Order: sequence, then structure tokens, then C-alpha cells
Amino acid sequence: MSGYQVADLLIDLRVRRVTRDGRDLEIAGRSFDLLMALVRASPSLLSTEALMECVWPSVVVNPETVTQRVKLLRHALADDAGNPRYIAALRGFGYRIAAGVVPLTMLPPLTVTTPGTPRDEAEVGASGSLPAAVPVAPAPKRRRATQALLVLMLLGAMGAAATWWGLERPSGALVADVRASHPGSGIAPRPSVAVMPFVNLTGDPAKEYLGDGMAEELINTLGQVRGLKVPARTSTFAYKGRNSDIRRIARELDVATILEGSVRSAGEHLRVSARLVDATSGYQVWSQDYDRQFADLFKLQDDLAAQIVQALRRYVNTDLPAPVRQSAAPRDVQAYDLYLQSREVFRGTQATLDQALAFVDQALVRDPDFADALGHRAALRAFPAVMGDGPAALLSDVERDAARALVLDPNSAEGNATLEMTHALRRQWLDAEQSYRATMATSANDSYYRDFHSTWLLRPAGRLHQDEAELMVSYHLAPAYGYTLNELSVTESLLGHDTEAIRFAELFQELANNGAPMDSQEALPYVRRALRTRSYAQAAKWATQALSGPLRDAGGGQVIQTFCAALANPAKQAAARQALRNFLPRLLTSRDEERIKMFFVAALTMVKDLDGAYELMGGLLDRRLDRTGSGGYELSEIWTAEMRPFRQDPRFQALVTRLKLPDYWAQYGPPDDCDFKDGKLNCH
Repeated sequence: MSGYQVADLLIDLRVRRVTRDGRDLEIAGRSFDLLMALVRASPSLLSTEALMECVWPSVVVNPETVTQRVKLLRHALADDAGNPRYIAALRGFGYRIAAGVVPLTMLPPLTVTTPGTPRDEAEVGASGSLPAAVPVAPAPKRRRATQALLVLMLLGAMGAAATWWGLERPSGALVADVRASHPGSGIAPRPSVAVMPFVNLTGDPAKEYLGDGMAEELINTLGQVRGLKVPARTSTFAYKGRNSDIRRIARELDVATILEGSVRSAGEHLRVSARLVDATSGYQVWSQDYDRQFADLFKLQDDLAAQIVQALRRYVNTDLPAPVRQSAAPRDVQAYDLYLQSREVFRGTQATLDQALAFVDQALVRDPDFADALGHRAALRAFPAVMGDGPAALLSDVERDAARALVLDPNSAEGNATLEMTHALRRQWLDAEQSYRATMATSANDSYYRDFHSTWLLRPAGRLHQDEAELMVSYHLAPAYGYTLNELSVTESLLGHDTEAIRFAELFQELANNGAPMDSQEALPYVRRALRTRSYAQAAKWATQALSGPLRDAGGGQVIQTFCAALANPAKQAAARQALRNFLPRLLTSRDEERIKMFFVAALTMVKDLDGAYELMGGLLDRRLDRTGSGGYELSEIWTAEMRPFRQDPRFQALVTRLKLPDYWAQYGPPDDCDFKDGKLNCH
């Protein structure tokens, strides 16, 4: 054997040389040995322990030595750890070659090249510094429609839909610093553990739900242990598939230990491995392997939780009570399996919705009193209502499932959250607030539910400063959760905090790896900033980009340009009013996102056509009330500074009364910058 071809790398064993496009790469000594160990093992994975034996056969080293050597090798290869081309890591288990390996028996004749300055081949310790990584081409990107993201958020705390949206897409490295001012104070000294999604080692991607389900059950059970801090599913699952260093995860989530694991299934047999890792040193505190039958899954989950608590007791020298399952396990393990599959399969489309409903219906046939499955089915049934495509009557099915889930499990956060959404869609704001408070009684550390409250209640009610405060709590609980960043961008923009809005928008786009043109929700913060800075040409560009193809084809871009020209030159306002009025019929019949339609309501307001603004608003509200009984979370746009003349119009009182908001304000206070007295709202 003379060498190997690995993607565009040529490895010459005769002289221990690695070249790419005829140029030598600075890979020698232990780095070359490490690369060869991985190449020869390909396509298999080598554990850290195996690499220590292979590359350092007669030297005492620790896992950190391997980690630092991999960093050196990746740097020499210009490889990106978050989007690897050559060396992929399965955190907690080892490394493998990501590309195909071709053995070569013949190589070109040896040539002499002038080597660069050799790297120091001394072992690099944990504190060793590395040069900045060489940029690599980004991974292919794909679009996520924001309205569909809201639906996936609805299911995010209950299953794999949020995992698909934020975590299984082609991704680069996690944002280097999600926010520079994040107040993480380092590793927590108190008993604390972050449970990461268990790795699927079955070889079948369709079995991914097993590892996610195992981790979520552990989070739920350990979260009930008094004195033990356990970040919610939303917080830990945000790192899935990102190969983030455990010290960073621990710092951002403020925990002292990390629990990692894997699941392998074959027929009815399960093999589960788990290990507890000290987040400061990276050393393993405890580990255990389990071989069980699938029928014993619930017993396995309970045993695993109990042993983790025992390990933590010894490690932190603190007395922790034994874990107790928060709710009774399903009566039928096959029903549980079908429920997990339902959560995994949904992808925000009608076809996957039908598949997910089929799975969960089968689960409930086997176990009609399965509370989690009822809560999940309620969320699935709400999908058409959230998208604005279903009749108001469908909410009865949603409410029935959610209410039944709460009868069976009064602490069901999923049941309460779905009821909160149902009440908001029906404009039953006081009931929505009560459902939220019931959720917080058991799930106050889950950013998902706080985001839910912000989107469905606080923002439509005009309580934007409280909305901002809730979202900041969410952000500190889960700094890598993309939906929180997106919602923070929206709220900061509504408040007129343009710098913060753009900052969060850019962080969201980097996390979401969204290279396609922005949709309306993503673009509007940029539009507002451009309008406020009188950058009207840029505002027109952003707003036109946010339009759907049909609206652009109908002349929407030209209407926007006419509007922006009128802002630059008041003499053109009459032409802008006429262009916007002529476009009203197209907006009222379009099935596009209402958020971009609300931009046109604001545009009419800004060119002083309040009659047109109220005509468009009334038409949008008519359609939403006819279809789902909802005033729509999109109506939060009425609370921007640009809409102040709209709010001061006498017709605004009738609008908010139609939305049934006065009763909510009477109990919880008026919107920002407004007074509420004797049932009347007065906005300044």
C-alpha cells in the first residue's frame, strides 16, 4: 500500500506526506499518526481510548491530549468542526473520517517541494492556543418559512419537530458567542446536570426518536429531584448535532456536569450507554451500560435516573432525594413507541401531519388514557388553526384532547400550553393567561413555554416591555435556542430598539443557517430600521424581498417603491395612497402571511390614509375570525411607533373590543403607553 485518497487529499505513506492540489499540508508527527489511524479504521469510528493506544502507544496521555491533537489536525486541513469535511466527531464516543477513503497501490513519482515552517509537534495541553481557523466554504443551506417555524415551536417541547427545525439541518459551527453579554458565571458549584440527547447508534435514522425520548424522560424525572438543577429539553436539545464543547455547554447552561448517552436497538433488544462528565475537567464521573428488552424500557429509565442521582450524591457530596417519575408511565410500551414516532415524523407539512396523526391515533387506541399522547395530538390538530387554514370548529377537537390530558395529568405542561394557544385563538385572553400560569407552576425553567406566552398573549395585547422581559429570561435559560432569538428580534423591532433587533436577527439567521432570502418576519426588523434612518431605498429592497412570489408578480414591489418614495418626498404621498389603495383587493384575497400584510396597514397609516388602513385591517380580521376564531398573533404590529396615528383613531376602540382585549387589560393592566379607564383605551 503506497497511500490513500481522502476526498481531495493525497496521503503518501512513502514519505509521510499529505498534499492537496499538489501543495504540501503541514501534517507530521502525531498529527500524521492520528490521521492514519482514522483513515485505516474508516468507515468505522475510533474511540478516544483507542486513539490514545494507537497514536501514543507508550506514552501516558489523557483525553484532552487527543482533543487538542484533533484541533491541530483540523487546523492543518482547514476543516470546520461544525461542518466537517474530513474529520467528524461523535461527542463522547470518538472520531471518524467523514469522507470516502480509497486505498492506492501506485502513486506519482516523488517530487521535492519546499516545506513551510514546521509546526511544533510537542503535545498541546488543555490551555494550549491554536491559530485562528482557516475559513471553509459554508454548508448547503435550506429555507425555513417563519410561519411553519411557529408551528414547529408549538410542537417543540413535545417532540422532534423542534429538533428538525433547529438541529438536524445542515449546519455550521454554533454561533461563536450567542450573545456577548450573556451572564453565564461559569460552572455552577451546586448539584446540576444537563442531559444531552442520546446518540442513535442503531444505524437507522428512523430510530432517532429512541435517543431523544430517553433523554427527555430523564430530564422530566431528574427535574423533579429537589435541590438538583436540570435544564429543560429546550435548553439542551438546542445543541444537538452541533459538536459543541461540553465546557461551553455547561457554561451557557450554568451546570456542573453533563450527561451523555447512546441507544442501540436490534429487534426487541436495547443497549443503552450513559456517562456523567465533569464539565470543568472533561473527566468521566460515572458510566454504565444497560442491556434490556424493549418491554422493560420504563424500568430502564427509572433505574438510570436513580443511578445518576446516586452518582451525583457521591460526586458533589450532597444529599439528594431519590427521583420519582412525575407522571405514571404509559400502560403500553408499544403505545409509547408509537407516540415517539409521531413526534419524530412531523415536519410542518400536510403529508407529515397525516403520518404523525396516524401514529398518535394508533398509540391512543392501545392506551386511551395516555396523557402525553393526548397532549401531542391536541398540538397536531391545532396545526391548521395556527396556519390560518382551518375552520374555527376544529379548535373543539384541540380543546377536548388538551382538557382530557389535563384530567389524566394535572401537571401536563403540554396540555396547558395547548389550551393557552386555543384560548388565544378564540380571544379568551383571561383563560389563556390562567393556562400559562398553570404551565409555569411546573415548567418555569423551560424557555419554550415563555416564548409561547410572548407570542400568543403578551404581544397581541400590546404588553411589549413585559414581552421583552419574558424573552430575556427565555434567552438566559436557553441561549442557543433559535426561536427565542427570532422572537427577541421581532419584539425589539416592535419596541424600536433597532440595534438589538438586528443583532438578534443576525444571530438567529446564523443559528438557522438560513441562506435563502428572508421571509416577512425575518425581514421586517431590517425594514423598520431602514425607515427610521430614512434609508428608503434600502427599506424598499428589504420589504420587496419579504414579499411572496405572487405578491411580487402582482406588482407589490412597485407599490412598495412608490410608498418609500413618498416618505422621501411628501409631494408624492397622493400617488402612494392611490397605489396602496389599488393594491388592497390583492392583499385581501392573498393567502400570504399576514405579517407582511400588516406592513401594508402600516404603510397606509404612514401616508395618512387611515381609511385604507382600517379597511385592510378589517378585511384581515374578518378572514382570521371566519377561519379559526383568531385575531392572529400577527396583530402585534399595531403596537409599533409607526402605528401611533392608527391607535389614536376613534375606530381603534371598536377594533380592540372586537378582539376582546379590554377584559384582559382591566385585570392585568393596559398596553404600553396607553391608559385604560372605564372600559376605554386611550393611547398616547
